[in-house]
Amino acid sequence: MIASMRKRMSREPTSGSHSKRRTKQRRTFTLSPESVALLEKLSANRDDPGRRESVSAVLDDLLLAVVKDQKRQEIEDQIGKYYDQRSEEERQEEIDWGKLATGEFVAIELNKSRG
Repeated sequence: MIASMRKRMSREPTSGSHSKRRTKQRRTFTLSPESVALLEKLSANRDDPGRRESVSAVLDDLLLAVVKDQKRQEIEDQIGKYYDQRSEEERQEEIDWGKLATGEFVAIELNKSRG
């Protein structure tokens, strides 16, 4: 997860610029020594070995990954809820369409093998 995240840089957009970069806010947090050590280790292990990424950038990436994962989970829950709430008639109709499509695929493959 961490290795695939890209470095995010932030700067104030110049006038007339349509930059989508975020303006970051400075905050101070108190973290356990273990958390600081983990962030420093992740910072040192980023993609570009010649250039360390800041611990703040690593922490920002971790938090954004959590938010992204929560959004993905919400979408998956909504999809599951949709399928769970279908009527028996809707479920049977989807089964019938699936059987029809499968039969069509088989017929196409048979025609290819004969031709």
